[in-house]
Amino acid sequence: MGCACDSSDGVWQTETMLRAIVILAFSFTVPAQVPDFRAEAIRAHMKFLASDLLEGRGAATRGHDLAAAYVAAQFEAAGLAPGAGESYYQVVPFLRTIAGAQSTVTLHPDRGAPLLLKIGDGFATSGDPLHAERTVSGSLVVAGYGVTAPELGHDDYAGIDVRGKIVVIFSGAPDRFEGTLRAHYSSSLGKIETAAAHGAAAVITVDHREEGDRVPWSRVVRQSRLGAMHWVDAARVPHGVNASVSHSLALDPDVFGSLLAAAGRPLPALRQSLERSTFRSFVLPMRATIRIVSSHELVESANVVGLVRGSDPALRQEYLVYSSHLDHLGISEPVDGDTINNGAFDNASGSAALIEIARAMAATRPAPRRSILFLATTAEEKGLRGADYFAGNPTVPAGGLAGNINIDQIMMVEAVRDVIVHGIDASSLGEAARTAAVRAGVEISPDPAPEEVVFVRSDQYAFIRRGIPALYIDAGYLALDAAVDAQVSRRKWVKERYHTPKDDLEQRLDYGVPAMVARFAFLVGLEAANADAAPAWLPGNFFGEKFGRGRR
Repeated sequence: MGCACDSSDGVWQTETMLRAIVILAFSFTVPAQVPDFRAEAIRAHMKFLASDLLEGRGAATRGHDLAAAYVAAQFEAAGLAPGAGESYYQVVPFLRTIAGAQSTVTLHPDRGAPLLLKIGDGFATSGDPLHAERTVSGSLVVAGYGVTAPELGHDDYAGIDVRGKIVVIFSGAPDRFEGTLRAHYSSSLGKIETAAAHGAAAVITVDHREEGDRVPWSRVVRQSRLGAMHWVDAARVPHGVNASVSHSLALDPDVFGSLLAAAGRPLPALRQSLERSTFRSFVLPMRATIRIVSSHELVESANVVGLVRGSDPALRQEYLVYSSHLDHLGISEPVDGDTINNGAFDNASGSAALIEIARAMAATRPAPRRSILFLATTAEEKGLRGADYFAGNPTVPAGGLAGNINIDQIMMVEAVRDVIVHGIDASSLGEAARTAAVRAGVEISPDPAPEEVVFVRSDQYAFIRRGIPALYIDAGYLALDAAVDAQVSRRKWVKERYHTPKDDLEQRLDYGVPAMVARFAFLVGLEAANADAAPAWLPGNFFGEKFGRGRR
């Protein structure tokens, strides 16, 4: 049958049909069959990354350099382009700080003899990045969690003057705060900024949890002795250090309990008032003199960056970033004779997943519409420093960073059928996660331990603080074996193995779990990379309002 139209109509219809075909093609970029994510591949990567040969992958060590070379080689073999100009390495300049044995805290009660605390015996600190030696003296003010949150009707500094004083604060944030807000207000960086804004001279932190729940004090001391790292600018000024409160320290909760008891304020009652939101800040009847002696060294360590170029001419200048930290603690004081913190769970597991997601994404045809960066970060264990450097100094135009999907410390102690997606209700990435869960055949479970505030303790928070929507994906706790309580297994692992040399390849490891997480995370990213609109904060979301204003 002939067409009753002129030639221009025919051209228009042809163009319309071609445009529809292109749109239709992009609408079905998810492969008919999801790429295979093999437990054997995860195991192979982890066997190398968590081996003794790499000596715990401490940032700015030879072991980390070897791990970075391995990841870069895997990216290249998978077909990723270099993501840092012509290189796979974004070299980060750092200032490393170590606290000296001469560091002390002297407590001067209004009555009685002074109490001298030596570093590692009563208090712990990683040193002062700005000073070789600094002494601060002042009265002690106990300021609850050290949180000022006007939008939540909470201010631990209300009714008390801390100018020139030393503020003692508890870790964490009020239980009544919603999970991600609780995490945000638990950030030590934010608490130091708040204390400095109120005029405090120094900050002392105490673990708010009961003895059976808190991190063993010996672990706090051991890790503090590994020192601190801050990336530096061209003038060698360390980033993220408050000029007026340039060091902080942790106080042994048992020592603090004794101080409170002597002042007639028992610690259990204080904890109860925190939990019930009836706590009121107060001045302890004593002064403190804090002397911190520090050594400093300029070092370098690299983020590893690979690129899968987007296929849509209009969207390929937008970049979705997958991240996972490559570093761990390195070599420390021995635990049961072992000095190497292999970091199998934390985070050889996430690094292995990142490599496999990159492999699958590079093989996807057609390629995702948006470009995708794969970022293996350094110095996460030093305070998210590598991710913070990348987010502040991206290897692509900063305005093109569209979203972040982070994977860290996959809990692979038990076989599970679910995942946890931290930040799922914050941005449109949450909808991508829900869609991916259906396709992957996994359940999404809520955070089982909001008090651990993990949302600010991994690399996604560095992106969030720059207004970039982000998710943090972990394995869940619904065991495939109905007789197993995976939550109990998780808590036991954190108590006994987290940040110790016992997080090694000799422990129980179910490699199918990170393979499942990688498959799910791949599908989340594919959804986000192929969506018409870039990831965006949901209307009224706290993080979007606080950090996302001004972004498109």
